[in-house]
Amino acid sequence: AQQPHAPKGAAMAAHLLYERVANYYPQSPLAAQAAWRGADIRWQLEKSDISTLPSAKEQDAYLRPQIYEGEMKKLMKQYPGSKFAALAAYDLLDNKLCGDWQGLPKCREMEAGLYEKYAQRYPDGPKAAEALYNATYRQGVAVTMYTVQDDRKRSQDAGQRAIALAQELKEKYPQADYAARAAAIAYKVQQGIAVYGDDRE
Repeated sequence: AQQPHAPKGAAMAAHLLYERVANYYPQSPLAAQAAWRGADIRWQLEKSDISTLPSAKEQDAYLRPQIYEGEMKKLMKQYPGSKFAALAAYDLLDNKLCGDWQGLPKCREMEAGLYEKYAQRYPDGPKAAEALYNATYRQGVAVTMYTVQDDRKRSQDAGQRAIALAQELKEKYPQADYAARAAAIAYKVQQGIAVYGDDRE
């Protein structure tokens, strides 16, 4: 399924095979990983399909079709506290994110909160550093958005939050690449450099 010209249906076949491993051998040390891989394949396929719809650009998540959450939630229930449960929880955020920010700060506020809460709930998960980076980025974006709206107070608040999150990321996950990327955002905020619209981030 990962090949450039893979046979049609290869990804779904892989999904079913992983699912069978988890179902047939629930006591296997590979069961949790198999359940995750199977669920994630289906998740990514549905996410890709939904992204092609006109509604994918809607700002509010409820205005577009939702990705099926059953397998992810089942995995989280069966393997609580595992890194695969943390990965599943991260995927589930896709159903809550905005399709398009449309240049407004409403979405970035909501999304930054989602990523912060995720990082707090799964501090040892493989996506914790990435979640903190995403929260930092969105706060940095808000600085630009509020500046455009001439809302200095909210712009300053967002800037302070971005800097604080970047520092938290540096302290908790100093070896993560995301720590350096978050530090770059904090620097831009401190220097008054716009973050929103920077394709390199």
